[in-house]
Amino acid sequence: MLIFLQEICLQLVLWLLQMIDGLMEIFSAISGVTNVNYYGRQVNMLEFLAGDSTVGAVFWCIFILAVGLTCIFTIVGLVKNMIANNRNVSTIVGKFFLALLGTLAMLAVVFLGILIANSLLQLLAKIFQVQNTTKLSNAIFNACVGEWINGYSASGVNITSYSVRDIFGTYKSALFGVWPKEWKCNGMVNPNSFMYLPSLISGIAILVSLIIATLNLAKRIYEIIYLYFCMPVSMSTMPMDDGARFKNWREQFVTKIILAYGAVLSVNVFVLLLPLIQHMRIWGAGGFANTIFLIFMIIGGAMVIPAGQTLFARLFGQADDMHAGGGFLRSAFYGGRIIGGMTVGLAAKGIKGVAHVIAERKKAGEEDKKKDSNDGKTDSGDKYTESGSTNTLTGVSGDS
Repeated sequence: MLIFLQEICLQLVLWLLQMIDGLMEIFSAISGVTNVNYYGRQVNMLEFLAGDSTVGAVFWCIFILAVGLTCIFTIVGLVKNMIANNRNVSTIVGKFFLALLGTLAMLAVVFLGILIANSLLQLLAKIFQVQNTTKLSNAIFNACVGEWINGYSASGVNITSYSVRDIFGTYKSALFGVWPKEWKCNGMVNPNSFMYLPSLISGIAILVSLIIATLNLAKRIYEIIYLYFCMPVSMSTMPMDDGARFKNWREQFVTKIILAYGAVLSVNVFVLLLPLIQHMRIWGAGGFANTIFLIFMIIGGAMVIPAGQTLFARLFGQADDMHAGGGFLRSAFYGGRIIGGMTVGLAAKGIKGVAHVIAERKKAGEEDKKKDSNDGKTDSGDKYTESGSTNTLTGVSGDS
């Protein structure tokens, strides 16, 4: 039975690691480190969406609308200046032409900024590809493997491509070759030294962290295109507010562009340090304490993945909306818990109501049976009394 449980736990770990590898590929594509396939072409996701012809057509329509808004805001600025008389008319008219020409200039700056940011991001990802770094799934598995046997090691092994039988090997069996007895230790790792609980806990923690980080990066794509469309409108208010709205737009745009750097940096730092941490032990502590120590270090590193985005965004701008992905998951979790509680409560009330109805019917049936029984006894007594009374009267009349 223990061998069956070990195989089930390892299979769950392998499924978690496969999901982590899949999420890492999605993470790399959404962040801009790797390209995506679009009708046979390899394109960068953000660069392609920003330069699409349909997106460009919508932008120029918004630009024409912004020209009209610029004229309106210029008139508003002139009217305000007539009342307050705190600005020159030439300054307001100069802001009008600056808004129109600045929108065209910012269009080139936006595309140039996206190209430079993606190039530097890919370079940052390559910097961390040093000798001791491995795939995230291999690093997690190697941290919990316990002991490699038969000449195998973590280097050069793609653990997700192997099955449970390849990793643990076969076992000796009894009871006509059906019931497992003990491991033969002819696989890749020692099944008796593998840390099953740390691998499951760390796999789930890293999976949740990657989901949150990937959601934030996916949201970033839409927000950058959204800010791209809003740029002409933010520039159109310059004759009225001297560029205050444009300043807010600029801070938001820079924050969204550099957001991917924090995510890629946090993931690569975690993968870089995990092979070093897995060989650390607390001096004088037992195996259980060292296992808990390893769990804490892995989960703490997994928490850095979404937190790195917030930290990097705070260094260069504002990060008030950086918990959107995590907040969504937390809301879903608590909402699911509330719905689950309501469902259980309704089910309990329903069961209680059905049980009450059944009890009432049973009670009513017993009362009906008891009533019928009492009625039967009463009728028999009445008949007996009437018969006796008749005989008595007959006897009396005969005597007379």
